Amino acid sequence: MAFNFFENRGYAVNVLYSSFSHSLKKYRKLSNNKFISLETISYKSSFSLKRIISYLIFAYKVFKFLGSNKFDLVYINLPPNAIGLSVLFRKNSYTKLIVDIIDLWPEAFPTNNSLIKNTLLYFAGILPKMIRKRIINYSDFCIAESNFFQKQLNLDNKINSKVIHIKKFQKFKPNHNSLSSDMSIVYLGNIGNIYDFNSLFSILEGVLKKRKVTLHIIGLGPLKNWVIENLNAKKINYFYHGATFDEKLKEKIISNCWFGYNGYKESTEVALSYKSVDYLSFGVPLINSAKEDTEYLVNNENIGFNFNAKSLDSLIHKLSNICIEDVCNMKRRSYEIFKDKFSEKSYLFEMDSILASLKKSIDK
Repeated sequence: MAFNFFENRGYAVNVLYSSFSHSLKKYRKLSNNKFISLETISYKSSFSLKRIISYLIFAYKVFKFLGSNKFDLVYINLPPNAIGLSVLFRKNSYTKLIVDIIDLWPEAFPTNNSLIKNTLLYFAGILPKMIRKRIINYSDFCIAESNFFQKQLNLDNKINSKVIHIKKFQKFKPNHNSLSSDMSIVYLGNIGNIYDFNSLFSILEGVLKKRKVTLHIIGLGPLKNWVIENLNAKKINYFYHGATFDEKLKEKIISNCWFGYNGYKESTEVALSYKSVDYLSFGVPLINSAKEDTEYLVNNENIGFNFNAKSLDSLIHKLSNICIEDVCNMKRRSYEIFKDKFSEKSYLFEMDSILASLKKSIDK
């Protein structure tokens, strides 16, 4: 998204990316010659030493690349925080740095174990937090993905900072008239450890006592087989569609669903997710446990239901008794919220305001 924005504004843009895809867990090569692949090592587990080493290799190669090329502006996503450190070491007085905080790490580490959280994770997180703070302090502009991140990082005290919610460029309007006759719920994205699938199983089992419900799964991840085994054991009807980045195919599957599942483990610090924006872009309301920004929108904008994993009865009752007319109203409102807060139009307006504040020092 940032690539298209800067290129459309007349800048010569290069994108540095890892040859190994974290989400797909395999090597990939992008066809655009402006996207430059940096070779790293593969890893199977998201929680492994090899993943850390892979990120460190990538950070070092970013450092080398920036050392042999001149840039007026560097735009980086954090985490991994090591990449930002490599940029700082190469930052010249003429180079402007925009930092986009898309996740909090190590705060987002999914664990309810107080020993891990209060001891091991606390001490392991000291260095990454120090690096992140230094990068933010030396940046020329800092973007936070959510109001929650802005608050957690104390960015209210940084003049050159802004909250820009996750955005999605979408050229077509979803078909709001398409809706399955029986309740259907979609799960989109990584099938990984930070997501609360146990609550999803309980919700589906509870609704099944009163009405038919089908789960659609679009994605891959280390827990895929475990999730499918549980669905089979609990006799929950589902369709597994695999992973796809085809927007038209996603629309065909997702827009027909009643709700999109946006459930996270309680220990995960998530306020806004890419999957929730994807759901809203197809006019699909949320079953949500993410905090702060998303929780507020769901509560105040009639775009689904919030839930707490410790108390699912209220949600199950609402889903068991909701009528199609109410779902259709939620679907229409969900797409309106997407256009207002997460669309290309809102992104361009916000990014243009950032560029305007940096433009005099970028242009020679």
